Amino acid sequence: MSERLTYLFRRYFDKTATVQERDELMQLINDPGSEAVVTSLMEEMYMSGEQVGHDPFVEGKRKKILNAVLGENSITDFTDKVVPITRNKFLWVRYAAAIAIFLGLSVGLYVYVKRSSLGQLAITKSRNDVKPGGNKAILTLSNGAKIILNDAKDGTLAQQGNASVVKLANGELAYKQGVSADEAPVYNTMSTPRGGQYKLQLPDGTMVMLNAESSITYPIAFTGKERIVTISGEAYFEVAKNKKMPFRVHFGDQTVEVLGTHFNICAYKDQPDFKTTLLEGSVKISKGSENQLLAPGQQAVYEPGSHKFNVKTVDIDDTLAWTNGHFLFDNTDIDNVMLQLARWYNIEVVYKGPKPTLKFTGEIRKDSNLSRVLRILESTGGAKFTISGNTVIVEKE
Repeated sequence: MSERLTYLFRRYFDKTATVQERDELMQLINDPGSEAVVTSLMEEMYMSGEQVGHDPFVEGKRKKILNAVLGENSITDFTDKVVPITRNKFLWVRYAAAIAIFLGLSVGLYVYVKRSSLGQLAITKSRNDVKPGGNKAILTLSNGAKIILNDAKDGTLAQQGNASVVKLANGELAYKQGVSADEAPVYNTMSTPRGGQYKLQLPDGTMVMLNAESSITYPIAFTGKERIVTISGEAYFEVAKNKKMPFRVHFGDQTVEVLGTHFNICAYKDQPDFKTTLLEGSVKISKGSENQLLAPGQQAVYEPGSHKFNVKTVDIDDTLAWTNGHFLFDNTDIDNVMLQLARWYNIEVVYKGPKPTLKFTGEIRKDSNLSRVLRILESTGGAKFTISGNTVIVEKE
């Protein structure tokens, strides 16, 4: 276990660890038997000056942030293990707090502590708390009939021509068989509300995952020379390969064309930038006469000023954080942060007084109650959040 923990620890701080490796690392860190190894690795990193070259937190914020992640009484558990290193460098508890926050906000509220001393993470009670979203979607058939998928039982939900609409045991929606080539196309639309997300298997076997407040319109069977769907909001695709029938996704006035690949499109109408990110394979994105080929790991954003696509390399794990149950903030301004929370928790956001000019970096689990997420954001300083019914009031601290 020691060698594996060391390997995962170093990959994590080198930012080369996969999502699976990060989850495995956190499980090992929370194993009481790994305390000596973790302590040694933290000391080694501290003494070498890696990652944390200076104390990034304002005096008094370390304890506040740590309490936000662990619970109000948890700082005692850490101070029981405090060992001063030198007076001119920050004390072990300060470093431990920084590590706790780095791990907590970056990998989903995991922290380095003994299970026996901490027990379960404390969660602030709130009479006005809001639960996280879940698998929710509405299927609108070609005749206008609507099916609430989260309430529907497993099995066949509808029969459309030769195609059966089926809810699988894992909760996903799928299509069986299909119409013959000479029949007119029949279209369905799946839409997710605020606080919802859902998975769909298209008739050709393509897998689609819709984020909150998103939709996809598609035929119940793909015929002809191409496969075309239209989306709004955010969707992740794993396209089934078919060289004879290219797959095209329309969103706004942009189009992505692929043969078989994995990619993510974020195209919310209330956000100015539509982002297309490629995970594997290749895609061509176009807007009018402008088009751009993407390689794996690249993201394209159309810039109206230059009338061209701005292409950059991004962290794929960050792009797919939402599909793995996390919020990912990377120097994200408070408007964008609250927009994501509003979609997932189905809340309204009201700013009272001067708007905080803050940017957040980190990752928080989406299965947390709203009060916990807001407590962590608030603990970083600069903003105050109040839950009032289904509204969050944001004030400058």
